[in-house]
Amino acid sequence: MSFDLYFYKRKDNQLTEQKVAQYINDNIPHNDNGHPRQWSYENPATGVYFLIDWNEPEEDAENIEIFDSFHDYQYLNFSFSINFFRPQFFGFEIFPIIEKFINDLDVYVLDPQDETDPDNPRKFPQGYFQEQWIRHNDKVTLDQFNKLKFLFLPVEKSNYLWWFQMHREELQRSLTEDIFVPGYFVLKNKENEQLYTACVWPEHIPIILPPVDYLIVHKKYKKLFKTVEENGLVSYDTIISQFGEYFEDFEYSLPDLKVIRQSNADQIENKFNALKLGKTVTDFGSGVAFDSFVNVKP
Repeated sequence: MSFDLYFYKRKDNQLTEQKVAQYINDNIPHNDNGHPRQWSYENPATGVYFLIDWNEPEEDAENIEIFDSFHDYQYLNFSFSINFFRPQFFGFEIFPIIEKFINDLDVYVLDPQDETDPDNPRKFPQGYFQEQWIRHNDKVTLDQFNKLKFLFLPVEKSNYLWWFQMHREELQRSLTEDIFVPGYFVLKNKENEQLYTACVWPEHIPIILPPVDYLIVHKKYKKLFKTVEENGLVSYDTIISQFGEYFEDFEYSLPDLKVIRQSNADQIENKFNALKLGKTVTDFGSGVAFDSFVNVKP
């Protein structure tokens, strides 16, 4: 089940299909599928994806009646598709890209999902498609939640995860100190089948810490004549309780970040290596892709 848009031009517009294709090549990032008539946006940092297809001209009379029988508009043979049953942040990331495409090329949109006029190409207000997709996505998700056994992550956690992942590389590049900016993981617990957020903290190195449920702690230290390595989960609350005095608030456009700098990281080595670790990730559960959970439930 997907949300689809079809793109048109006014018949007096000199825009060609080849110019549309060139615009997409030049402006749609994260597209490396190599298909000459399909663009697959796939952001590895956030898991967000969508498709734009350059379709062959319609030959079927019924389809021509639906897509290309307008007096003032000509179908450009380009369409957009995004799946339902996704976290809301898919809409936050995707539709600003699609709106820019629409505005830059002055194209019109046939929106079959539109409640007021699903049968004619037209212009839509800024933010309309994002709001519409989220509303439809939430509705069909609720309708199918129990049948399809969706995994649920609260929208506040989900949106924060997305925002952090979107800005993680930018944040890392902006640092003048050697500080690790970890990525988010989502873990499904074997026992209760609930989802939890996590990030890695290896060997008490300086780190910018986002608010997660668990840290995946990696310890490496000398014991007698051996090097000992241990991995396990430690709750965020435990880390803040035991090491909070060594962390500072980190000022950034994203709230609630904390940082431990090198001088303080050096001080906590023994205490860090004495941490009682919980289950390994494998014993706790399994990782979940960012497109495999939803933000609403009955």
